[in-house]
Amino acid sequence: MRTAIGNYKNEIRKLRARKKYYVFLILEILVCIVWGLISILISKASNGYIDGGFMLAGMNMTTLGFFIEIYIPLIIFMAACDVYTSEIHDGTIRAIFMRPVSRLKLYFSKVAAIMTVATVYLVILFVITTMMQIIGAKSIDGIFTAFMSYFLDLIPMLILVLFAAMINQFVSSTSLSVILCIIMYIGLYAFGVVVPQAGSLLFTGLLMWHKMWVGIMLPFGVMVSKLGMLVGYGMVFGCIGYYLFERREV
Repeated sequence: MRTAIGNYKNEIRKLRARKKYYVFLILEILVCIVWGLISILISKASNGYIDGGFMLAGMNMTTLGFFIEIYIPLIIFMAACDVYTSEIHDGTIRAIFMRPVSRLKLYFSKVAAIMTVATVYLVILFVITTMMQIIGAKSIDGIFTAFMSYFLDLIPMLILVLFAAMINQFVSSTSLSVILCIIMYIGLYAFGVVVPQAGSLLFTGLLMWHKMWVGIMLPFGVMVSKLGMLVGYGMVFGCIGYYLFERREV
């Protein structure tokens, strides 16, 4: 366990050393601020007919869709490339494999590091949007519901992390790995939109997992089947990715 935790901390340090994640985090905060300012400007332009406070109320939920389906997946794909393909491309993976750590621990400590980065982005999003709601709308209504929604969305986010980790085992080019992840993600997401029946069976159609729990809940049997699908996707992506990582020769 100590070796796994130590390797996890090492992977976190690698990602923290890359300034681009701080830049994207600042961009996330700026997007939220601009989003709030636009709401205020719309209120002033309408001479108060549109209440700016009303628009800011529930901001943590209105911004969630964009970040959970577009922004954070991009961060996940870049992080997966940095901890897998980049090390294979520059040859540092050889030194890592020489450590007295099993490849199982190596692989899933990298998965945990990617998930941690994605979680940080989600937590910062919740904190910033909630603060803007409290300051702008002077209301704390729905904050607990929003918190639970963010928490529930961590489940499909983990599946996306395992998906990105698996894809990175098929390529050795850093740019190709990110492009391949993006293309496959867009393709699956678009297919789910065009064919709604298939969308409910794809993990990309379950990223907004909270919608099944918040508001009108689906029947218990349906919820269990959806959860089972996510678990199944996670097991398939995790097993295939680890198998390829274990068999990799450097």
